[in-house]
Amino acid sequence: MTQILPRFGRIFKLRENKLRGSSQGVTTLHQEKSKVGDSISTVLDSGLSTSKQLVQSTLEKTTGWVDDILKQTNVKDWKTANKSYLTSVGERSLSENLALTLAFPKVQPSLRSSVILAQLSHFAQLKSKSTKAR
Repeated sequence: MTQILPRFGRIFKLRENKLRGSSQGVTTLHQEKSKVGDSISTVLDSGLSTSKQLVQSTLEKTTGWVDDILKQTNVKDWKTANKSYLTSVGERSLSENLALTLAFPKVQPSLRSSVILAQLSHFAQLKSKSTKAR
C-alpha cells in the first residue's frame, strides 16, 4: 500500500502537466483524482472491515477452544488430583476431631470447635511471624 500511493502521485503530476493546456483536461484530471480517492477509501474501508471480522471470529473460536480444553483437563487430568486432595483434607479433619474427642470426651462439640479454631488462629499467627522474619 505504501508503494501504490507515491505512484498515484507521480501519475497525477504527469497527467497534470500533459493536460495543463486545456481547461477540459484540468477538469478531467480533478474528476480522476476524486474517483481514485474514492476508490482508495472504499478499498481501505472494505479491508479494515474484513480484518475486524476475521479478528473477532478468530477470538471467538480461540475462546471456545480454550474453554473446551479447560473443561477436558478438569474432567480428565485433575479429577483424581482433586479427589485425593479432598480425601486427604477430610481424613486430616476427621483425625483431628477424633483426637480431640478422645482427649476430651466430655467436652461439648461446640467447645471442641472453639479449641480447633483457637489452635488454627495461633498457628496462623506463628506462620505469619516466621514469614515476616525471613
